[in-house]
Amino acid sequence: MKNSTSLKNLAYMMVAVVMLLASCSDNNKINLTSDDSANVEGETTADSYMSDAADVSTEAVAAPSDSQFGGREATGPVDISQLFRENTRLSCATITIEKTSGGASPAGVITIVFPSNGSCKDFRGIARRGTITITYTGPRFVSGSKIVTTFTDYYVGGVKVEGTHTLTNITPTTASFPRFTVEIVGGKLTFLNGKTITRAQSFTREWQRGANPTQDKWVLLAGSTASGSTRNGKEYLMTVTKDVVHSRACMVSNQVFIAVSGEKVFTTENKQITINFGDGACDNIVTITINGKSKDVTINGDGN
Repeated sequence: MKNSTSLKNLAYMMVAVVMLLASCSDNNKINLTSDDSANVEGETTADSYMSDAADVSTEAVAAPSDSQFGGREATGPVDISQLFRENTRLSCATITIEKTSGGASPAGVITIVFPSNGSCKDFRGIARRGTITITYTGPRFVSGSKIVTTFTDYYVGGVKVEGTHTLTNITPTTASFPRFTVEIVGGKLTFLNGKTITRAQSFTREWQRGANPTQDKWVLLAGSTASGSTRNGKEYLMTVTKDVVHSRACMVSNQVFIAVSGEKVFTTENKQITINFGDGACDNIVTITINGKSKDVTINGDGN
């Protein structure tokens, strides 16, 4: 009889422990509101589009060299589209360059025109249309050089991109990789549903160059900030708390458009949301933490 009573007591204790553990587990999970989900999706998507713009600009400036023009200055715009036929984002665009100076301090304007019918698609099958205008001054790997990018009716996958992006080389003489500030003024994304995200930002980014371009990484350094309004018209502030890494290898092989590691804090309406991108795995999953409670979510990327 005692053994039977003991077994029952043990069974009750085990059930109680299981229920307690389940309760603790539930207490550690977060129930995201629709606004929370929209803010996380919007911030991550905005960062992706802005990073893409910076990446395309640096690629465009990288290709031309004086040897392309026989060592002479061009007297007007020169078609350099053939230099980008291996680049899936630029392969079907018309690209021209008008150099304003050369030698030790090159400068010029590069114009990238994507077909208006949306037929130009990258490795993810995402179409681009419209015009990107890039003004560059100085050798890109020399401290003080600048790349200023603007957009005219420019769309990526149906999302309109606006603003002035300025990349300034600030590479220290002892640095292993080139480093740039990325300032955005008047940044704006307009989605298919008509909603918008505005963005002003001050980033410091490191270009970690690999053995070939597909292995490159763009690293957004801790301390970088952005601000603006969400799709619901609420003001926000974003601060990078751990270096955020964008991997071109993940973009090419796994079609992962968001960062793959690092952490940022997004604050709006006095609510603080921590977004963690993981440890480098090529996926679109982020971990969201609010008030000590966390949840993994998958980012769609269209922002709609």
